[in-house]
Amino acid sequence: MHCIIPAAGKGTRMRPLTWSTPKPLIPVAGRPMLAHVIDSLLEADVDHITLIVGYLGDIIVSWARSAYPDIRIDFALQEEADGLASAVLLADRFLDNGPAMIVLGDTLFSADLSVLKGEKRNMIVTSPVDDPSSFGVVVMDGNRVTELIEKPSEPISNLAIVGVYYFASGRKLMKYCRELKEKNIRTRGEYQLTDAMQLMVQNGEPFGVLDIDGWYDCGKPETLLETNRELLDKNGGFGSPLLKNSVVIEPCFFGEGTVITNSVVGPWFSGGADVRIEDARITNTIAGAGSDIRRVVLTETVTGERSKVHGSLLRTYIGDDSVAEI
Repeated sequence: MHCIIPAAGKGTRMRPLTWSTPKPLIPVAGRPMLAHVIDSLLEADVDHITLIVGYLGDIIVSWARSAYPDIRIDFALQEEADGLASAVLLADRFLDNGPAMIVLGDTLFSADLSVLKGEKRNMIVTSPVDDPSSFGVVVMDGNRVTELIEKPSEPISNLAIVGVYYFASGRKLMKYCRELKEKNIRTRGEYQLTDAMQLMVQNGEPFGVLDIDGWYDCGKPETLLETNRELLDKNGGFGSPLLKNSVVIEPCFFGEGTVITNSVVGPWFSGGADVRIEDARITNTIAGAGSDIRRVVLTETVTGERSKVHGSLLRTYIGDDSVAEI
């Protein structure tokens, strides 16, 4: 199956981390966000991925092709941020006549996608939310979708669209995305995928919904850390650091080459390769590869790659190649 993954955003709410690392490649629970996404897609027999990229897009494409050599991966460049439907339409030239999925590059989720194999209806993965005004939502009549609305001003439904979609015909999806642009139908100034799907519903295309087991927010550092905790609690720890007079409190994720000296680490620590920790107490923290952490008490902290945190620091968000001495 073919899957389109829009990943062109700049990740401004994750700065300074995203100045040098594209948001989909920021690690959570030991792996890039995009790795969690692609691994979930394998259940639906996805063997062809089109990445819609923009900011730092070459890094995303290079990583994906290296990490998933057995999957066909191509890409399209979104030069103007004019909406999700416009982004999806860029993949038109890569589509065949079969079904297609769309999954946002920073949407971490847990759902049984194997049920989509052979599905004849279009399907939208949804989750109930307290405040639907921040999401696209679906209105149901039994098990059938009757209406889709992008960020409704009135609480017409609490079933939010998670960012995972299945289309029985990728070609039909493109037809309606193209119609949206030709008629200049915009919501909040952008061509919304929700509006394209509403056109499909109005023209008799059947839609159903698929429930989700877990939906994890990675929109800003605070929620990234929350997702890190949830995934570690769910999946358990990984890795065996070299311990020197140190204690690890699980669950934690350790990359290869991690050395911990005179420290207590965990719970909920995730680190990349070659992290050095000395004389520290660390919990609820994500540390990029090559980070050097010494003489600190850290909690609720995210560091980029090759960062140095020395001193006595309680909370920080710092990007790649940074130094913090306090």
